[in-house]
Amino acid sequence: MNWIFVCFICSLIINPVFLEISKPTFTIDYEKNEFLKDGEVFRYVSGSLHYFRVPQLYWKDRIQKMKAAGLNTITTYVEWSLHEPFPGVYNFEGIADLEYFIELIKNENMYLILRPGPYICAERDFGGFPYWLLNVTPKKSLRTNNSSYKKYVSKWFSVLMPIIQPHLYGNGGNIILVQVENEYGSYYACDSEYKLWIRDLFRSYVENKAVLFTIDGCGQSYFDCGVIPEVYATVDFGVSSNASQCFDFMRKVQKGGPFVNSEFYPGWLTHWQESESIVHSIDIVKQMKVMLAMNASFSFYMFHGGTNFGFTSGANTNDTKESIGYLPQLTSYDYNAPLDEAGDPTEKYFQIKQTLEEAKYAVTNEVSPTPTPKGAYGKFYLKPLVSIFEKVAQRFKPVISNVPLPFEDLDINTGFVMYETTLTDDQKNVENPVNLTVNTVRDRAIIYLDKVQVGTMNRLKGNTTISLNINRSVQNLSILIENQGRINYGDFIEDRKGIFDQVFLGNKTLSPWKMTAYPLNETSWISSIKTVENIETIQLPAFYKTQFTLPKNYTKCLDTYLDTSGWTKGVAFLNNVNLGRYWPLGGPQVTLYVPAPFLKPSPYVNTLVMFELEGAPQDISVQFVDKPILDGPIMT
Repeated sequence: MNWIFVCFICSLIINPVFLEISKPTFTIDYEKNEFLKDGEVFRYVSGSLHYFRVPQLYWKDRIQKMKAAGLNTITTYVEWSLHEPFPGVYNFEGIADLEYFIELIKNENMYLILRPGPYICAERDFGGFPYWLLNVTPKKSLRTNNSSYKKYVSKWFSVLMPIIQPHLYGNGGNIILVQVENEYGSYYACDSEYKLWIRDLFRSYVENKAVLFTIDGCGQSYFDCGVIPEVYATVDFGVSSNASQCFDFMRKVQKGGPFVNSEFYPGWLTHWQESESIVHSIDIVKQMKVMLAMNASFSFYMFHGGTNFGFTSGANTNDTKESIGYLPQLTSYDYNAPLDEAGDPTEKYFQIKQTLEEAKYAVTNEVSPTPTPKGAYGKFYLKPLVSIFEKVAQRFKPVISNVPLPFEDLDINTGFVMYETTLTDDQKNVENPVNLTVNTVRDRAIIYLDKVQVGTMNRLKGNTTISLNINRSVQNLSILIENQGRINYGDFIEDRKGIFDQVFLGNKTLSPWKMTAYPLNETSWISSIKTVENIETIQLPAFYKTQFTLPKNYTKCLDTYLDTSGWTKGVAFLNNVNLGRYWPLGGPQVTLYVPAPFLKPSPYVNTLVMFELEGAPQDISVQFVDKPILDGPIMT
């Protein structure tokens, strides 16, 4: 036996090819139209779960619930803007701890499909690009072969990809597929040189340790520009598409390989001022059965949507002009997904689980999840703190310019900028009513004369002119611009914010301008400001505040929902965490999801701050309720 063992060891030394046999491999069999994992046929049913939309403490819970549904794989994007918020400043902690997320998936014996972008769409601000990219690259250069753009992508990947490499399947990890770019066929550039460059950049890190792939929509035009040579092309489609026709696009551009629907939509996104999107379970199950019968692999987008906390939600445009047809997305990314915004299983979840079991695809021993209890903590009353017009609220030094400057030129990413000018006697010498014209409003403007609101402009409506009555006593014109989220999809993703064109009163150009930024990155400064007792004296927009302890009958913190009914439009902060934008008057979202980790248990004090733009309820109250309201009335 000893001689046999010695001979075996010698053979490995002499012929190292034997060592390769034991290394994990994930490949494509183009003749048998299959994925091969370690030489064995493999098929996946995956679900999208974005770590950046879910509190870190909940990652494991969501992963386990997806496994219990019968899924064997998780899909996630990597959001560049989260990890490099400023040039050369990197963040991989807390909700940005990507490696920890990957390890949790591996611990559940699940596989991972990684979508590193660098552009990700994902209904996120600027499609996941960091805002500062607009300041360091020429116009119309994103997602092209432009040297400046490529320089910053290369630098980012030199940080990201070494973190990813140990987790590739061929290196003993659980990442089986890595997407190159993202739905490039939907972008106007169609830059062949760029596609080859980005492919080779991925190859230099991934090598043959995982399969590189692309995703494009079910249409010839998408595949005309989206396909990258020597990268596996896949398709995405929902319940209303003909699966055979969609998969045919894959067959036209490559000789074989497994059918893959990389984004199968069990729900859909919703914008402000439109009805909640609904996809019915019966249609999902019907399409699932078709794909399973075709031996296809597919990934639910989304299986759990989560929340666009802070100012991270994006926007769409439904017009050929970037200045109109603007559609900002909700704070909630519930997506009508199988696991709802709070991670609770829906009827849809159980229909999917049953379908996979009946198809003999997956029979799990996992216990089916049940909804977690929610906290109905009751009503709390706020007090006014400070108006945005007061100096104490101005945390950034104003910038003076002869022309209005966009957010990006002010190095401001999020929130609001107040544009103010003092009207001269000549400018006020007009015949009333007179038109105020702001040619670029990105995205919503509130107009004030001497700090009194006189109108609004909305990019959604394309209204850039309002009629004013100017009298001789008026001194100041102020325009508060709100960034409602940068466009994340299509040809207009280079979506700069604010005002960056001349402003006219009648035919007279207004100048100079004082610009004060309110990015609302945090609210700790508010702790030193005393509340205002006479609520009639506060000028909107204004900050409101309350401090409270949870009812004693709650022995621990539970998830809850902040009901903003009665408020108009603004931003809510709990314990210095930006819960996101609220706009119950616009609809359909009325409540903001509050995960339990954002709360402090009794007897500790919680602090809620509301920044309200146009009108608080008469009693200045809010409620924490145990059910979401995502289907409220719509403002037309």
